[in-house]
Amino acid sequence: MTDLITSETVTTPGLYRMTEAAYHADPCPVPSLSRSIAEKLLLESPRHAFTAHPRLTKQDEEDKNSRVRDIGSAAHALLLRQPTEIAVLEYDDFKKKVAQEDRAAAQDRGAIPLLTKDYETAVGMFEMAKRELADNEHAAIRALANPVDDEATFNEVTAAWIDRCGDHWARARMDRVSVTAARITVIDYKTTELSAAPTEVARAIFNNKYHFQDAFYRRGIRHLFPEIDRHEKKLSFLFIVQEQFAPFEITVTEIDAAGRVLGEKMASDAFMLWRKCHAENWWPGYPKGTVRAEMPPYIETNWLAREIEDPYLQNLGYDPMPMFEAQPYKPKEIMSPC
Repeated sequence: MTDLITSETVTTPGLYRMTEAAYHADPCPVPSLSRSIAEKLLLESPRHAFTAHPRLTKQDEEDKNSRVRDIGSAAHALLLRQPTEIAVLEYDDFKKKVAQEDRAAAQDRGAIPLLTKDYETAVGMFEMAKRELADNEHAAIRALANPVDDEATFNEVTAAWIDRCGDHWARARMDRVSVTAARITVIDYKTTELSAAPTEVARAIFNNKYHFQDAFYRRGIRHLFPEIDRHEKKLSFLFIVQEQFAPFEITVTEIDAAGRVLGEKMASDAFMLWRKCHAENWWPGYPKGTVRAEMPPYIETNWLAREIEDPYLQNLGYDPMPMFEAQPYKPKEIMSPC
């Protein structure tokens, strides 16, 4: 399956070209499961997922004014060679009313509004990405810097499928899907105000549950390309992480086998829970009752180190009040037992 369907609504499983707004409104025939809704289902509660779903609960209008997000969107458009308009606004900031009006006008026509300095940042990121990715070991990554004609690449593509677990619709919006005779490669491009050093990227991947994103997207691609499970094609998922500050360093990474297994478990649990919630019309919140807060090991380690190293905690003497848990209070016996 390498045909791309151009439509704002989903009628059949496949890869679609549609606007971001159509995707986020859920274009499937019935309410579908997306990665963001699945995360709420797993990490918060079914009630949170129900409340956040655009087809199950009316949503408040999203705040569009984020310079960090707009820089990332512009870098996406440049690197993926998307036709999205980037409106360069010659202001120092958006504090004045005229600047705010120009920003709103650009957003209304679907453009990405950027201050001049932010546009220069996005261009700097793009130029650095082209240089760094040009000789990457992965052909699908190199193609971002050196477009080739012998492969099918789809940018900002929506995958929609009917999942085998419950026959429910699911969807995912992918930055880039590269299809060759031997391999399908999904690429996700992320920009950050934090460090893109390899060790920091590895930490951020698991802290931000990107291993779950990896598994969710792979699941969708496997539904649409059954030759993957027949071992006729290989499937890869690569993250490109780039800093939003000079020198705009960049790291390309993929999740290890252990992370992929855990992501697969999470994706499986999400689809089974989604199936149960729909079958029983059951959307509970957090579990009831008193929950025991288990202390993470690092809390004790940090405090014991503080007791040893903090000069104010040295030579304080003896506390005559015994620890309750270690030596619980026992009333004196009125008379000894016989």
